[in-house]
Amino acid sequence: MRIIHGPTEIAGQIGILCNQLRKNGYLVGGYNWFHTYLNYKNHIINTDLFEIGPEIPNYIKHMDIFHFHNGESFVQEFGDLPLIKKAGKKMLMHHWGSDVRNTEITKKLSPYPLPPSYFSDDEIHARLETTSKYIDTAIVQDYELLPYVKDYYKNVHVMPLAFDIHKYEPSYPRIDNDNPLLIHAPTNREFKGSEYIEQAIANLKEKESFTFKLIEKMSHNEALEIYKEADIIIDQLLVGTYGMLAVEAMAMGKVVVGFIRDDVRNQLPLELPIVNATPDNIQEVLADLINNPKKRNELGQQGRKYVAEYHAANKVVKQLINIYKEL
Repeated sequence: MRIIHGPTEIAGQIGILCNQLRKNGYLVGGYNWFHTYLNYKNHIINTDLFEIGPEIPNYIKHMDIFHFHNGESFVQEFGDLPLIKKAGKKMLMHHWGSDVRNTEITKKLSPYPLPPSYFSDDEIHARLETTSKYIDTAIVQDYELLPYVKDYYKNVHVMPLAFDIHKYEPSYPRIDNDNPLLIHAPTNREFKGSEYIEQAIANLKEKESFTFKLIEKMSHNEALEIYKEADIIIDQLLVGTYGMLAVEAMAMGKVVVGFIRDDVRNQLPLELPIVNATPDNIQEVLADLINNPKKRNELGQQGRKYVAEYHAANKVVKQLINIYKEL
């Protein structure tokens, strides 16, 4: 089975999946044309449309499966999809969030307003109509995204974020630490609800003993080095699910704080140790954790176990291989 991933690397997922698929004996190529300060580069080839375009006939000839990410294909306006389908090759689309989150459904499901996607609702609909015309199968990371795509594709699989847990040694919050380090690392302040977090931090500084660091515009590897020192990592307060930052933090043994919507939480494993917080109670939630070092330590250990059980790359890729076989 020969597989190609691309063209948009989100949270290092193309690289992690490609690496694990290779370990399982598959010939895999991962290509990324979405370049940011996060600088993901493990197990992928960073490229652009003009470089990859001339190679598409070769890919169609030699590859068996095209695994597209973030609602994109290798050609503008999805010009490659009919060619791939005509050649009898298999395809699937992996949606990650802002590529499909429209304002209409978000208003129905989310108690908090989210910033709009980089596409309008009409554009999102048109793009999904086009991709699902040629692609029968889609993947989403959890049930928060499922409502946005379920009416377009014949098959939608929920597959957790994949994580190479063996690359990270846990460092659990110390029980004897009375000055915990809190970190917030937004890639998009408005999306993460950073204003509520910063206000809570400002209020708590008058009453509690802790250190706070805001991590922004830093490469992924640089940020990871700082996360290792943290006790508590504050993820997001609006979208209602968790992403790669939360997975990384739990793998490191850190306490993760974030908002998980009730309908999403009901579909997740009971062991999920993320401390639920909203814009309305974030200050109280943080105060409790700041004053409970034993609780921080216990939650850190639970987080590591959770990632090992549900996000370990070798387990996630077994699910992906089964999806490939069903195409």
